[in-house]
Amino acid sequence: MRKPRRCCFRPIDKGGRAAKLGRRGRFDSRSRPRAKPSAVLSKKGDELIGSTSSERSRRRAYRFTAALAACGLLAGAVTGQAFAADNVASLAKQKSLTDTPDGPKDQLRKFGIDLDVWITQFYQGIPAGAIDRTARYGGKMDTFLRVDGEKLGFWKGLKFNAQYEHYFGRNINRQDLALLPVNVALAFIERDGYHSALSMTLTQEFSEQFSVTIGKFNMLTLASQTPLIGGGGIDTFMNRAFALPSTGIGVSSPESVADRLIIAPPYLLGGVAALKTKYFDLKIMVADPRNAQQPRVIERPFERGVGAGLMATVPIEIGGLKGFHTLRVAYSNARGFDLDDIDDTPAIARLRGITKKGYRFVSYAVQQYFMQSETDPKVGWGLFTLATLSDGNPNPVKWSMLVGLAGNNLMAGREEDRWGVGFYHFGLSQPLLSGLAARRINRRSEGGVEAFYNFAVTRWLRLSGDIQIIDPWNPARARASYLGLRLQTIF
Repeated sequence: MRKPRRCCFRPIDKGGRAAKLGRRGRFDSRSRPRAKPSAVLSKKGDELIGSTSSERSRRRAYRFTAALAACGLLAGAVTGQAFAADNVASLAKQKSLTDTPDGPKDQLRKFGIDLDVWITQFYQGIPAGAIDRTARYGGKMDTFLRVDGEKLGFWKGLKFNAQYEHYFGRNINRQDLALLPVNVALAFIERDGYHSALSMTLTQEFSEQFSVTIGKFNMLTLASQTPLIGGGGIDTFMNRAFALPSTGIGVSSPESVADRLIIAPPYLLGGVAALKTKYFDLKIMVADPRNAQQPRVIERPFERGVGAGLMATVPIEIGGLKGFHTLRVAYSNARGFDLDDIDDTPAIARLRGITKKGYRFVSYAVQQYFMQSETDPKVGWGLFTLATLSDGNPNPVKWSMLVGLAGNNLMAGREEDRWGVGFYHFGLSQPLLSGLAARRINRRSEGGVEAFYNFAVTRWLRLSGDIQIIDPWNPARARASYLGLRLQTIF
């Protein structure tokens, strides 16, 4: 067995010579240089005997400097901990992760530019009731740009808004048998495109009461401004029934069955005039009735007709609690499929026939607070309800209704949390159901319930749990349940 080799390295003495090693590799004391008299320590302390006064002064200065450094490190540690605690507290209160005090976003706002990036992730599954018991992960990124033209040097009242959306992953909207998409935020992704979308609007505020807006509108984002119930599918209800209620006017979309039956285009090209008074708010909208997600709508606007709508909102207080009553009427001169011809038309599978002109629609909505925060009246919870009625032909949905409770958690420290529970029902038109039955396709109206809780970890980080139970429009299928998790981060 080979003996281990001895280390070939030798320590170097002050003179630069290699020190002699003993038999076992240890230092030979005889090879060590003898200490000079000035380097002998006194027994009384660490003061060197024979050292000069200048050397002692230098050593005292070194000790004093070391003591100061130690005190500085200790003070820095204490201050750093306090500063870190302040930073953590400040970070939790920020509107977004990157919105630090006097940071870049704060500086941009001084010039009238406000930028936000939201990333919302979904994990949703079907534990029971559907053919494929599966789960899917997906998400979307929303980039919001808001520009105040006056601060940038333009005229007063000029506003510009843009929203860019990018989708990733997969969803279960087409894996189940429900008519309405159970995840509206990811419902408008086609297999071969539209994985990104851009909406832009330009607003001119002529006064505090009157304004005009033109451009391509994101209807999900507009729905999110509804009191209590919200909308859009990224922070409140996920089902399309709650997150994007039917508008009643529009031309059938070429993609999913829901888009062909539930008349509520997610994007509209047009303009809105808004008037705000002490007693009511009034909005008039003129738009192309088609889904502006299609490039042809941008290239050839209004080629298939015009849609117009009038919406009046009246604020009403009951017992000092705010409420809102909204009446909306709409009409479109676009041509749609004549549902009376279903049993004679081979094109029913795609609903491509265009034989009847005119869509008519009316709706009534109520949001009534039951409890409100004393410091912020927008924070609270209460009742919401919506009832709609259409012509029933060419509108495939004759009527719909939804009702529920939603709002904020008013417990101390949890005011940023949101929750909701609701019931919906979509009544399909009788000519549609009768025509399908004549072709031995049995269908029915669809209804369901949904409940969610949105837990605000911070103002910019939210985790939601969602459950839905739906009786699908195919009566041959059992009642289905859906479970979902949603994580939203605001940068």
